[in-house]
Amino acid sequence: MTTIIIELNKLDADPKNVRKTYSADSIAALAASIKVNGVLQNLVVRTAEKKGRYFVTAGERRRRALLLLLEQGEIQKNHAVECKVRDSEDATEISLTENVMREDMHPVDAYEAFSALADEGKAIPDIAARFGTTEIIVRRRLALAKVSPKLLDLYRKEEMTFEQLSAFTVSDDHERQEQVWNGLSTWDRHASRIKSNLLTDEVASTDRRVKFVGGAGCL
Repeated sequence: MTTIIIELNKLDADPKNVRKTYSADSIAALAASIKVNGVLQNLVVRTAEKKGRYFVTAGERRRRALLLLLEQGEIQKNHAVECKVRDSEDATEISLTENVMREDMHPVDAYEAFSALADEGKAIPDIAARFGTTEIIVRRRLALAKVSPKLLDLYRKEEMTFEQLSAFTVSDDHERQEQVWNGLSTWDRHASRIKSNLLTDEVASTDRRVKFVGGAGCL
C-alpha cells in the first residue's frame, strides 16, 4: 500500500463507501479534534476516473471534517492530507471493514481518560475536541466518578449493563451503591429499580441486613 500526500480539494466522496449517513454533530466534533490534534489516521483512497482526483474509500468523516475546517477558514483548500492508496477492487471491502469492525472506546476507559484531563484543568469543550466527541458524552462519562470502583470493575467484567451502571450516578455514596447492588435479586436489577432504591434509601427484601423476628415474619 503506497502512502502519498494529496491536496484536500482533490479528494472526493467514494460512491462505493458503505456508510451513507453522517451526523452533523459528529462531523463538528471530529473537526474540533482535528484542529487540535491533526488527522491521526491516514485516509484510504483509490484513483478516481477524473485525472488527478481520488475517491476516499475509508475516512469520509475525516474528509468532511476537513471540509468543515476549510469552510471555517481554519485550513486552505490545498491542505495536505496523508493518504494510503489501494486498488479499486478492494474499495467496498475496505469501507465495510472500517465501518463494521471499528470499536468505540470503552466507557470506563473514556471516563478515566477524560477525568485525567479534567484533573489537569482542561475544560469539557476542550476534552470533547481532543477526543472528537460531544460535550454531552464527556459529561456523562465524567459522571461515572460518582460510582463505586467495585461497580466500575463489575461493568468492566461485563457483569452489569451500562444502563445499570449509569443508574448509580444519582448518588455518590459508594457503600450504599454496593448495598443496593448486592441486595437486589439478579432478576430485579433494572436501572429504574436501582435509582429508586438509591433515591428513597429503600432496603431490598433480599438484603442480608433484613432480619425477621418471630414466627409472624415482622421486621
